[in-house]
Amino acid sequence: MTIIYAAATAPVNSPGVSPVITLKQLWAGLELKARKPQLFLPVIDTCDVLEDDGQTVLREVKFKDGGGVGMAPVIGPKVQEKITSIAPISDNAGSGVETFQSMGNASKVLNIVSSGMGGELLLTFTFEWEHKEIEEGSEEAVKKQNQYQQTAPRGVAGTISAIRQMVKDGKL
Repeated sequence: MTIIYAAATAPVNSPGVSPVITLKQLWAGLELKARKPQLFLPVIDTCDVLEDDGQTVLREVKFKDGGGVGMAPVIGPKVQEKITSIAPISDNAGSGVETFQSMGNASKVLNIVSSGMGGELLLTFTFEWEHKEIEEGSEEAVKKQNQYQQTAPRGVAGTISAIRQMVKDGKL
């Protein structure tokens, strides 16, 4: 058994992009992603929100094809996740985090909002995927980590792109 890690960070507003996404809009997009991930991740078929108290969401996600190459391991046809949100404390706070904890295993994803040295808004995704079938330190573990690390930047970029489109469309 092993836990395989991957992470990626991207600027939310690269030079010349339009519209510029504010911290408030970014966080609203991430909150929507916790409740309606299929709007952001084409591999997700459905999402049922089982509980939602505003800071913690319990959801059940069904994947279209079992996750796909380089995607998170899927346990059965549906996966339950508990998402805990620590929202930015103000519109200029510059940070917030959502933790996605898979129920029934040790897999976890963090969506982290932060700011850089120049005040630029950053989005980081970190991934910890449990693989009971893979031996720690094995060649297979290295291969799987390389796959996950290649997909991690696309996940961050895709989320930022989806949020930017929602801002353009007046949905955020």
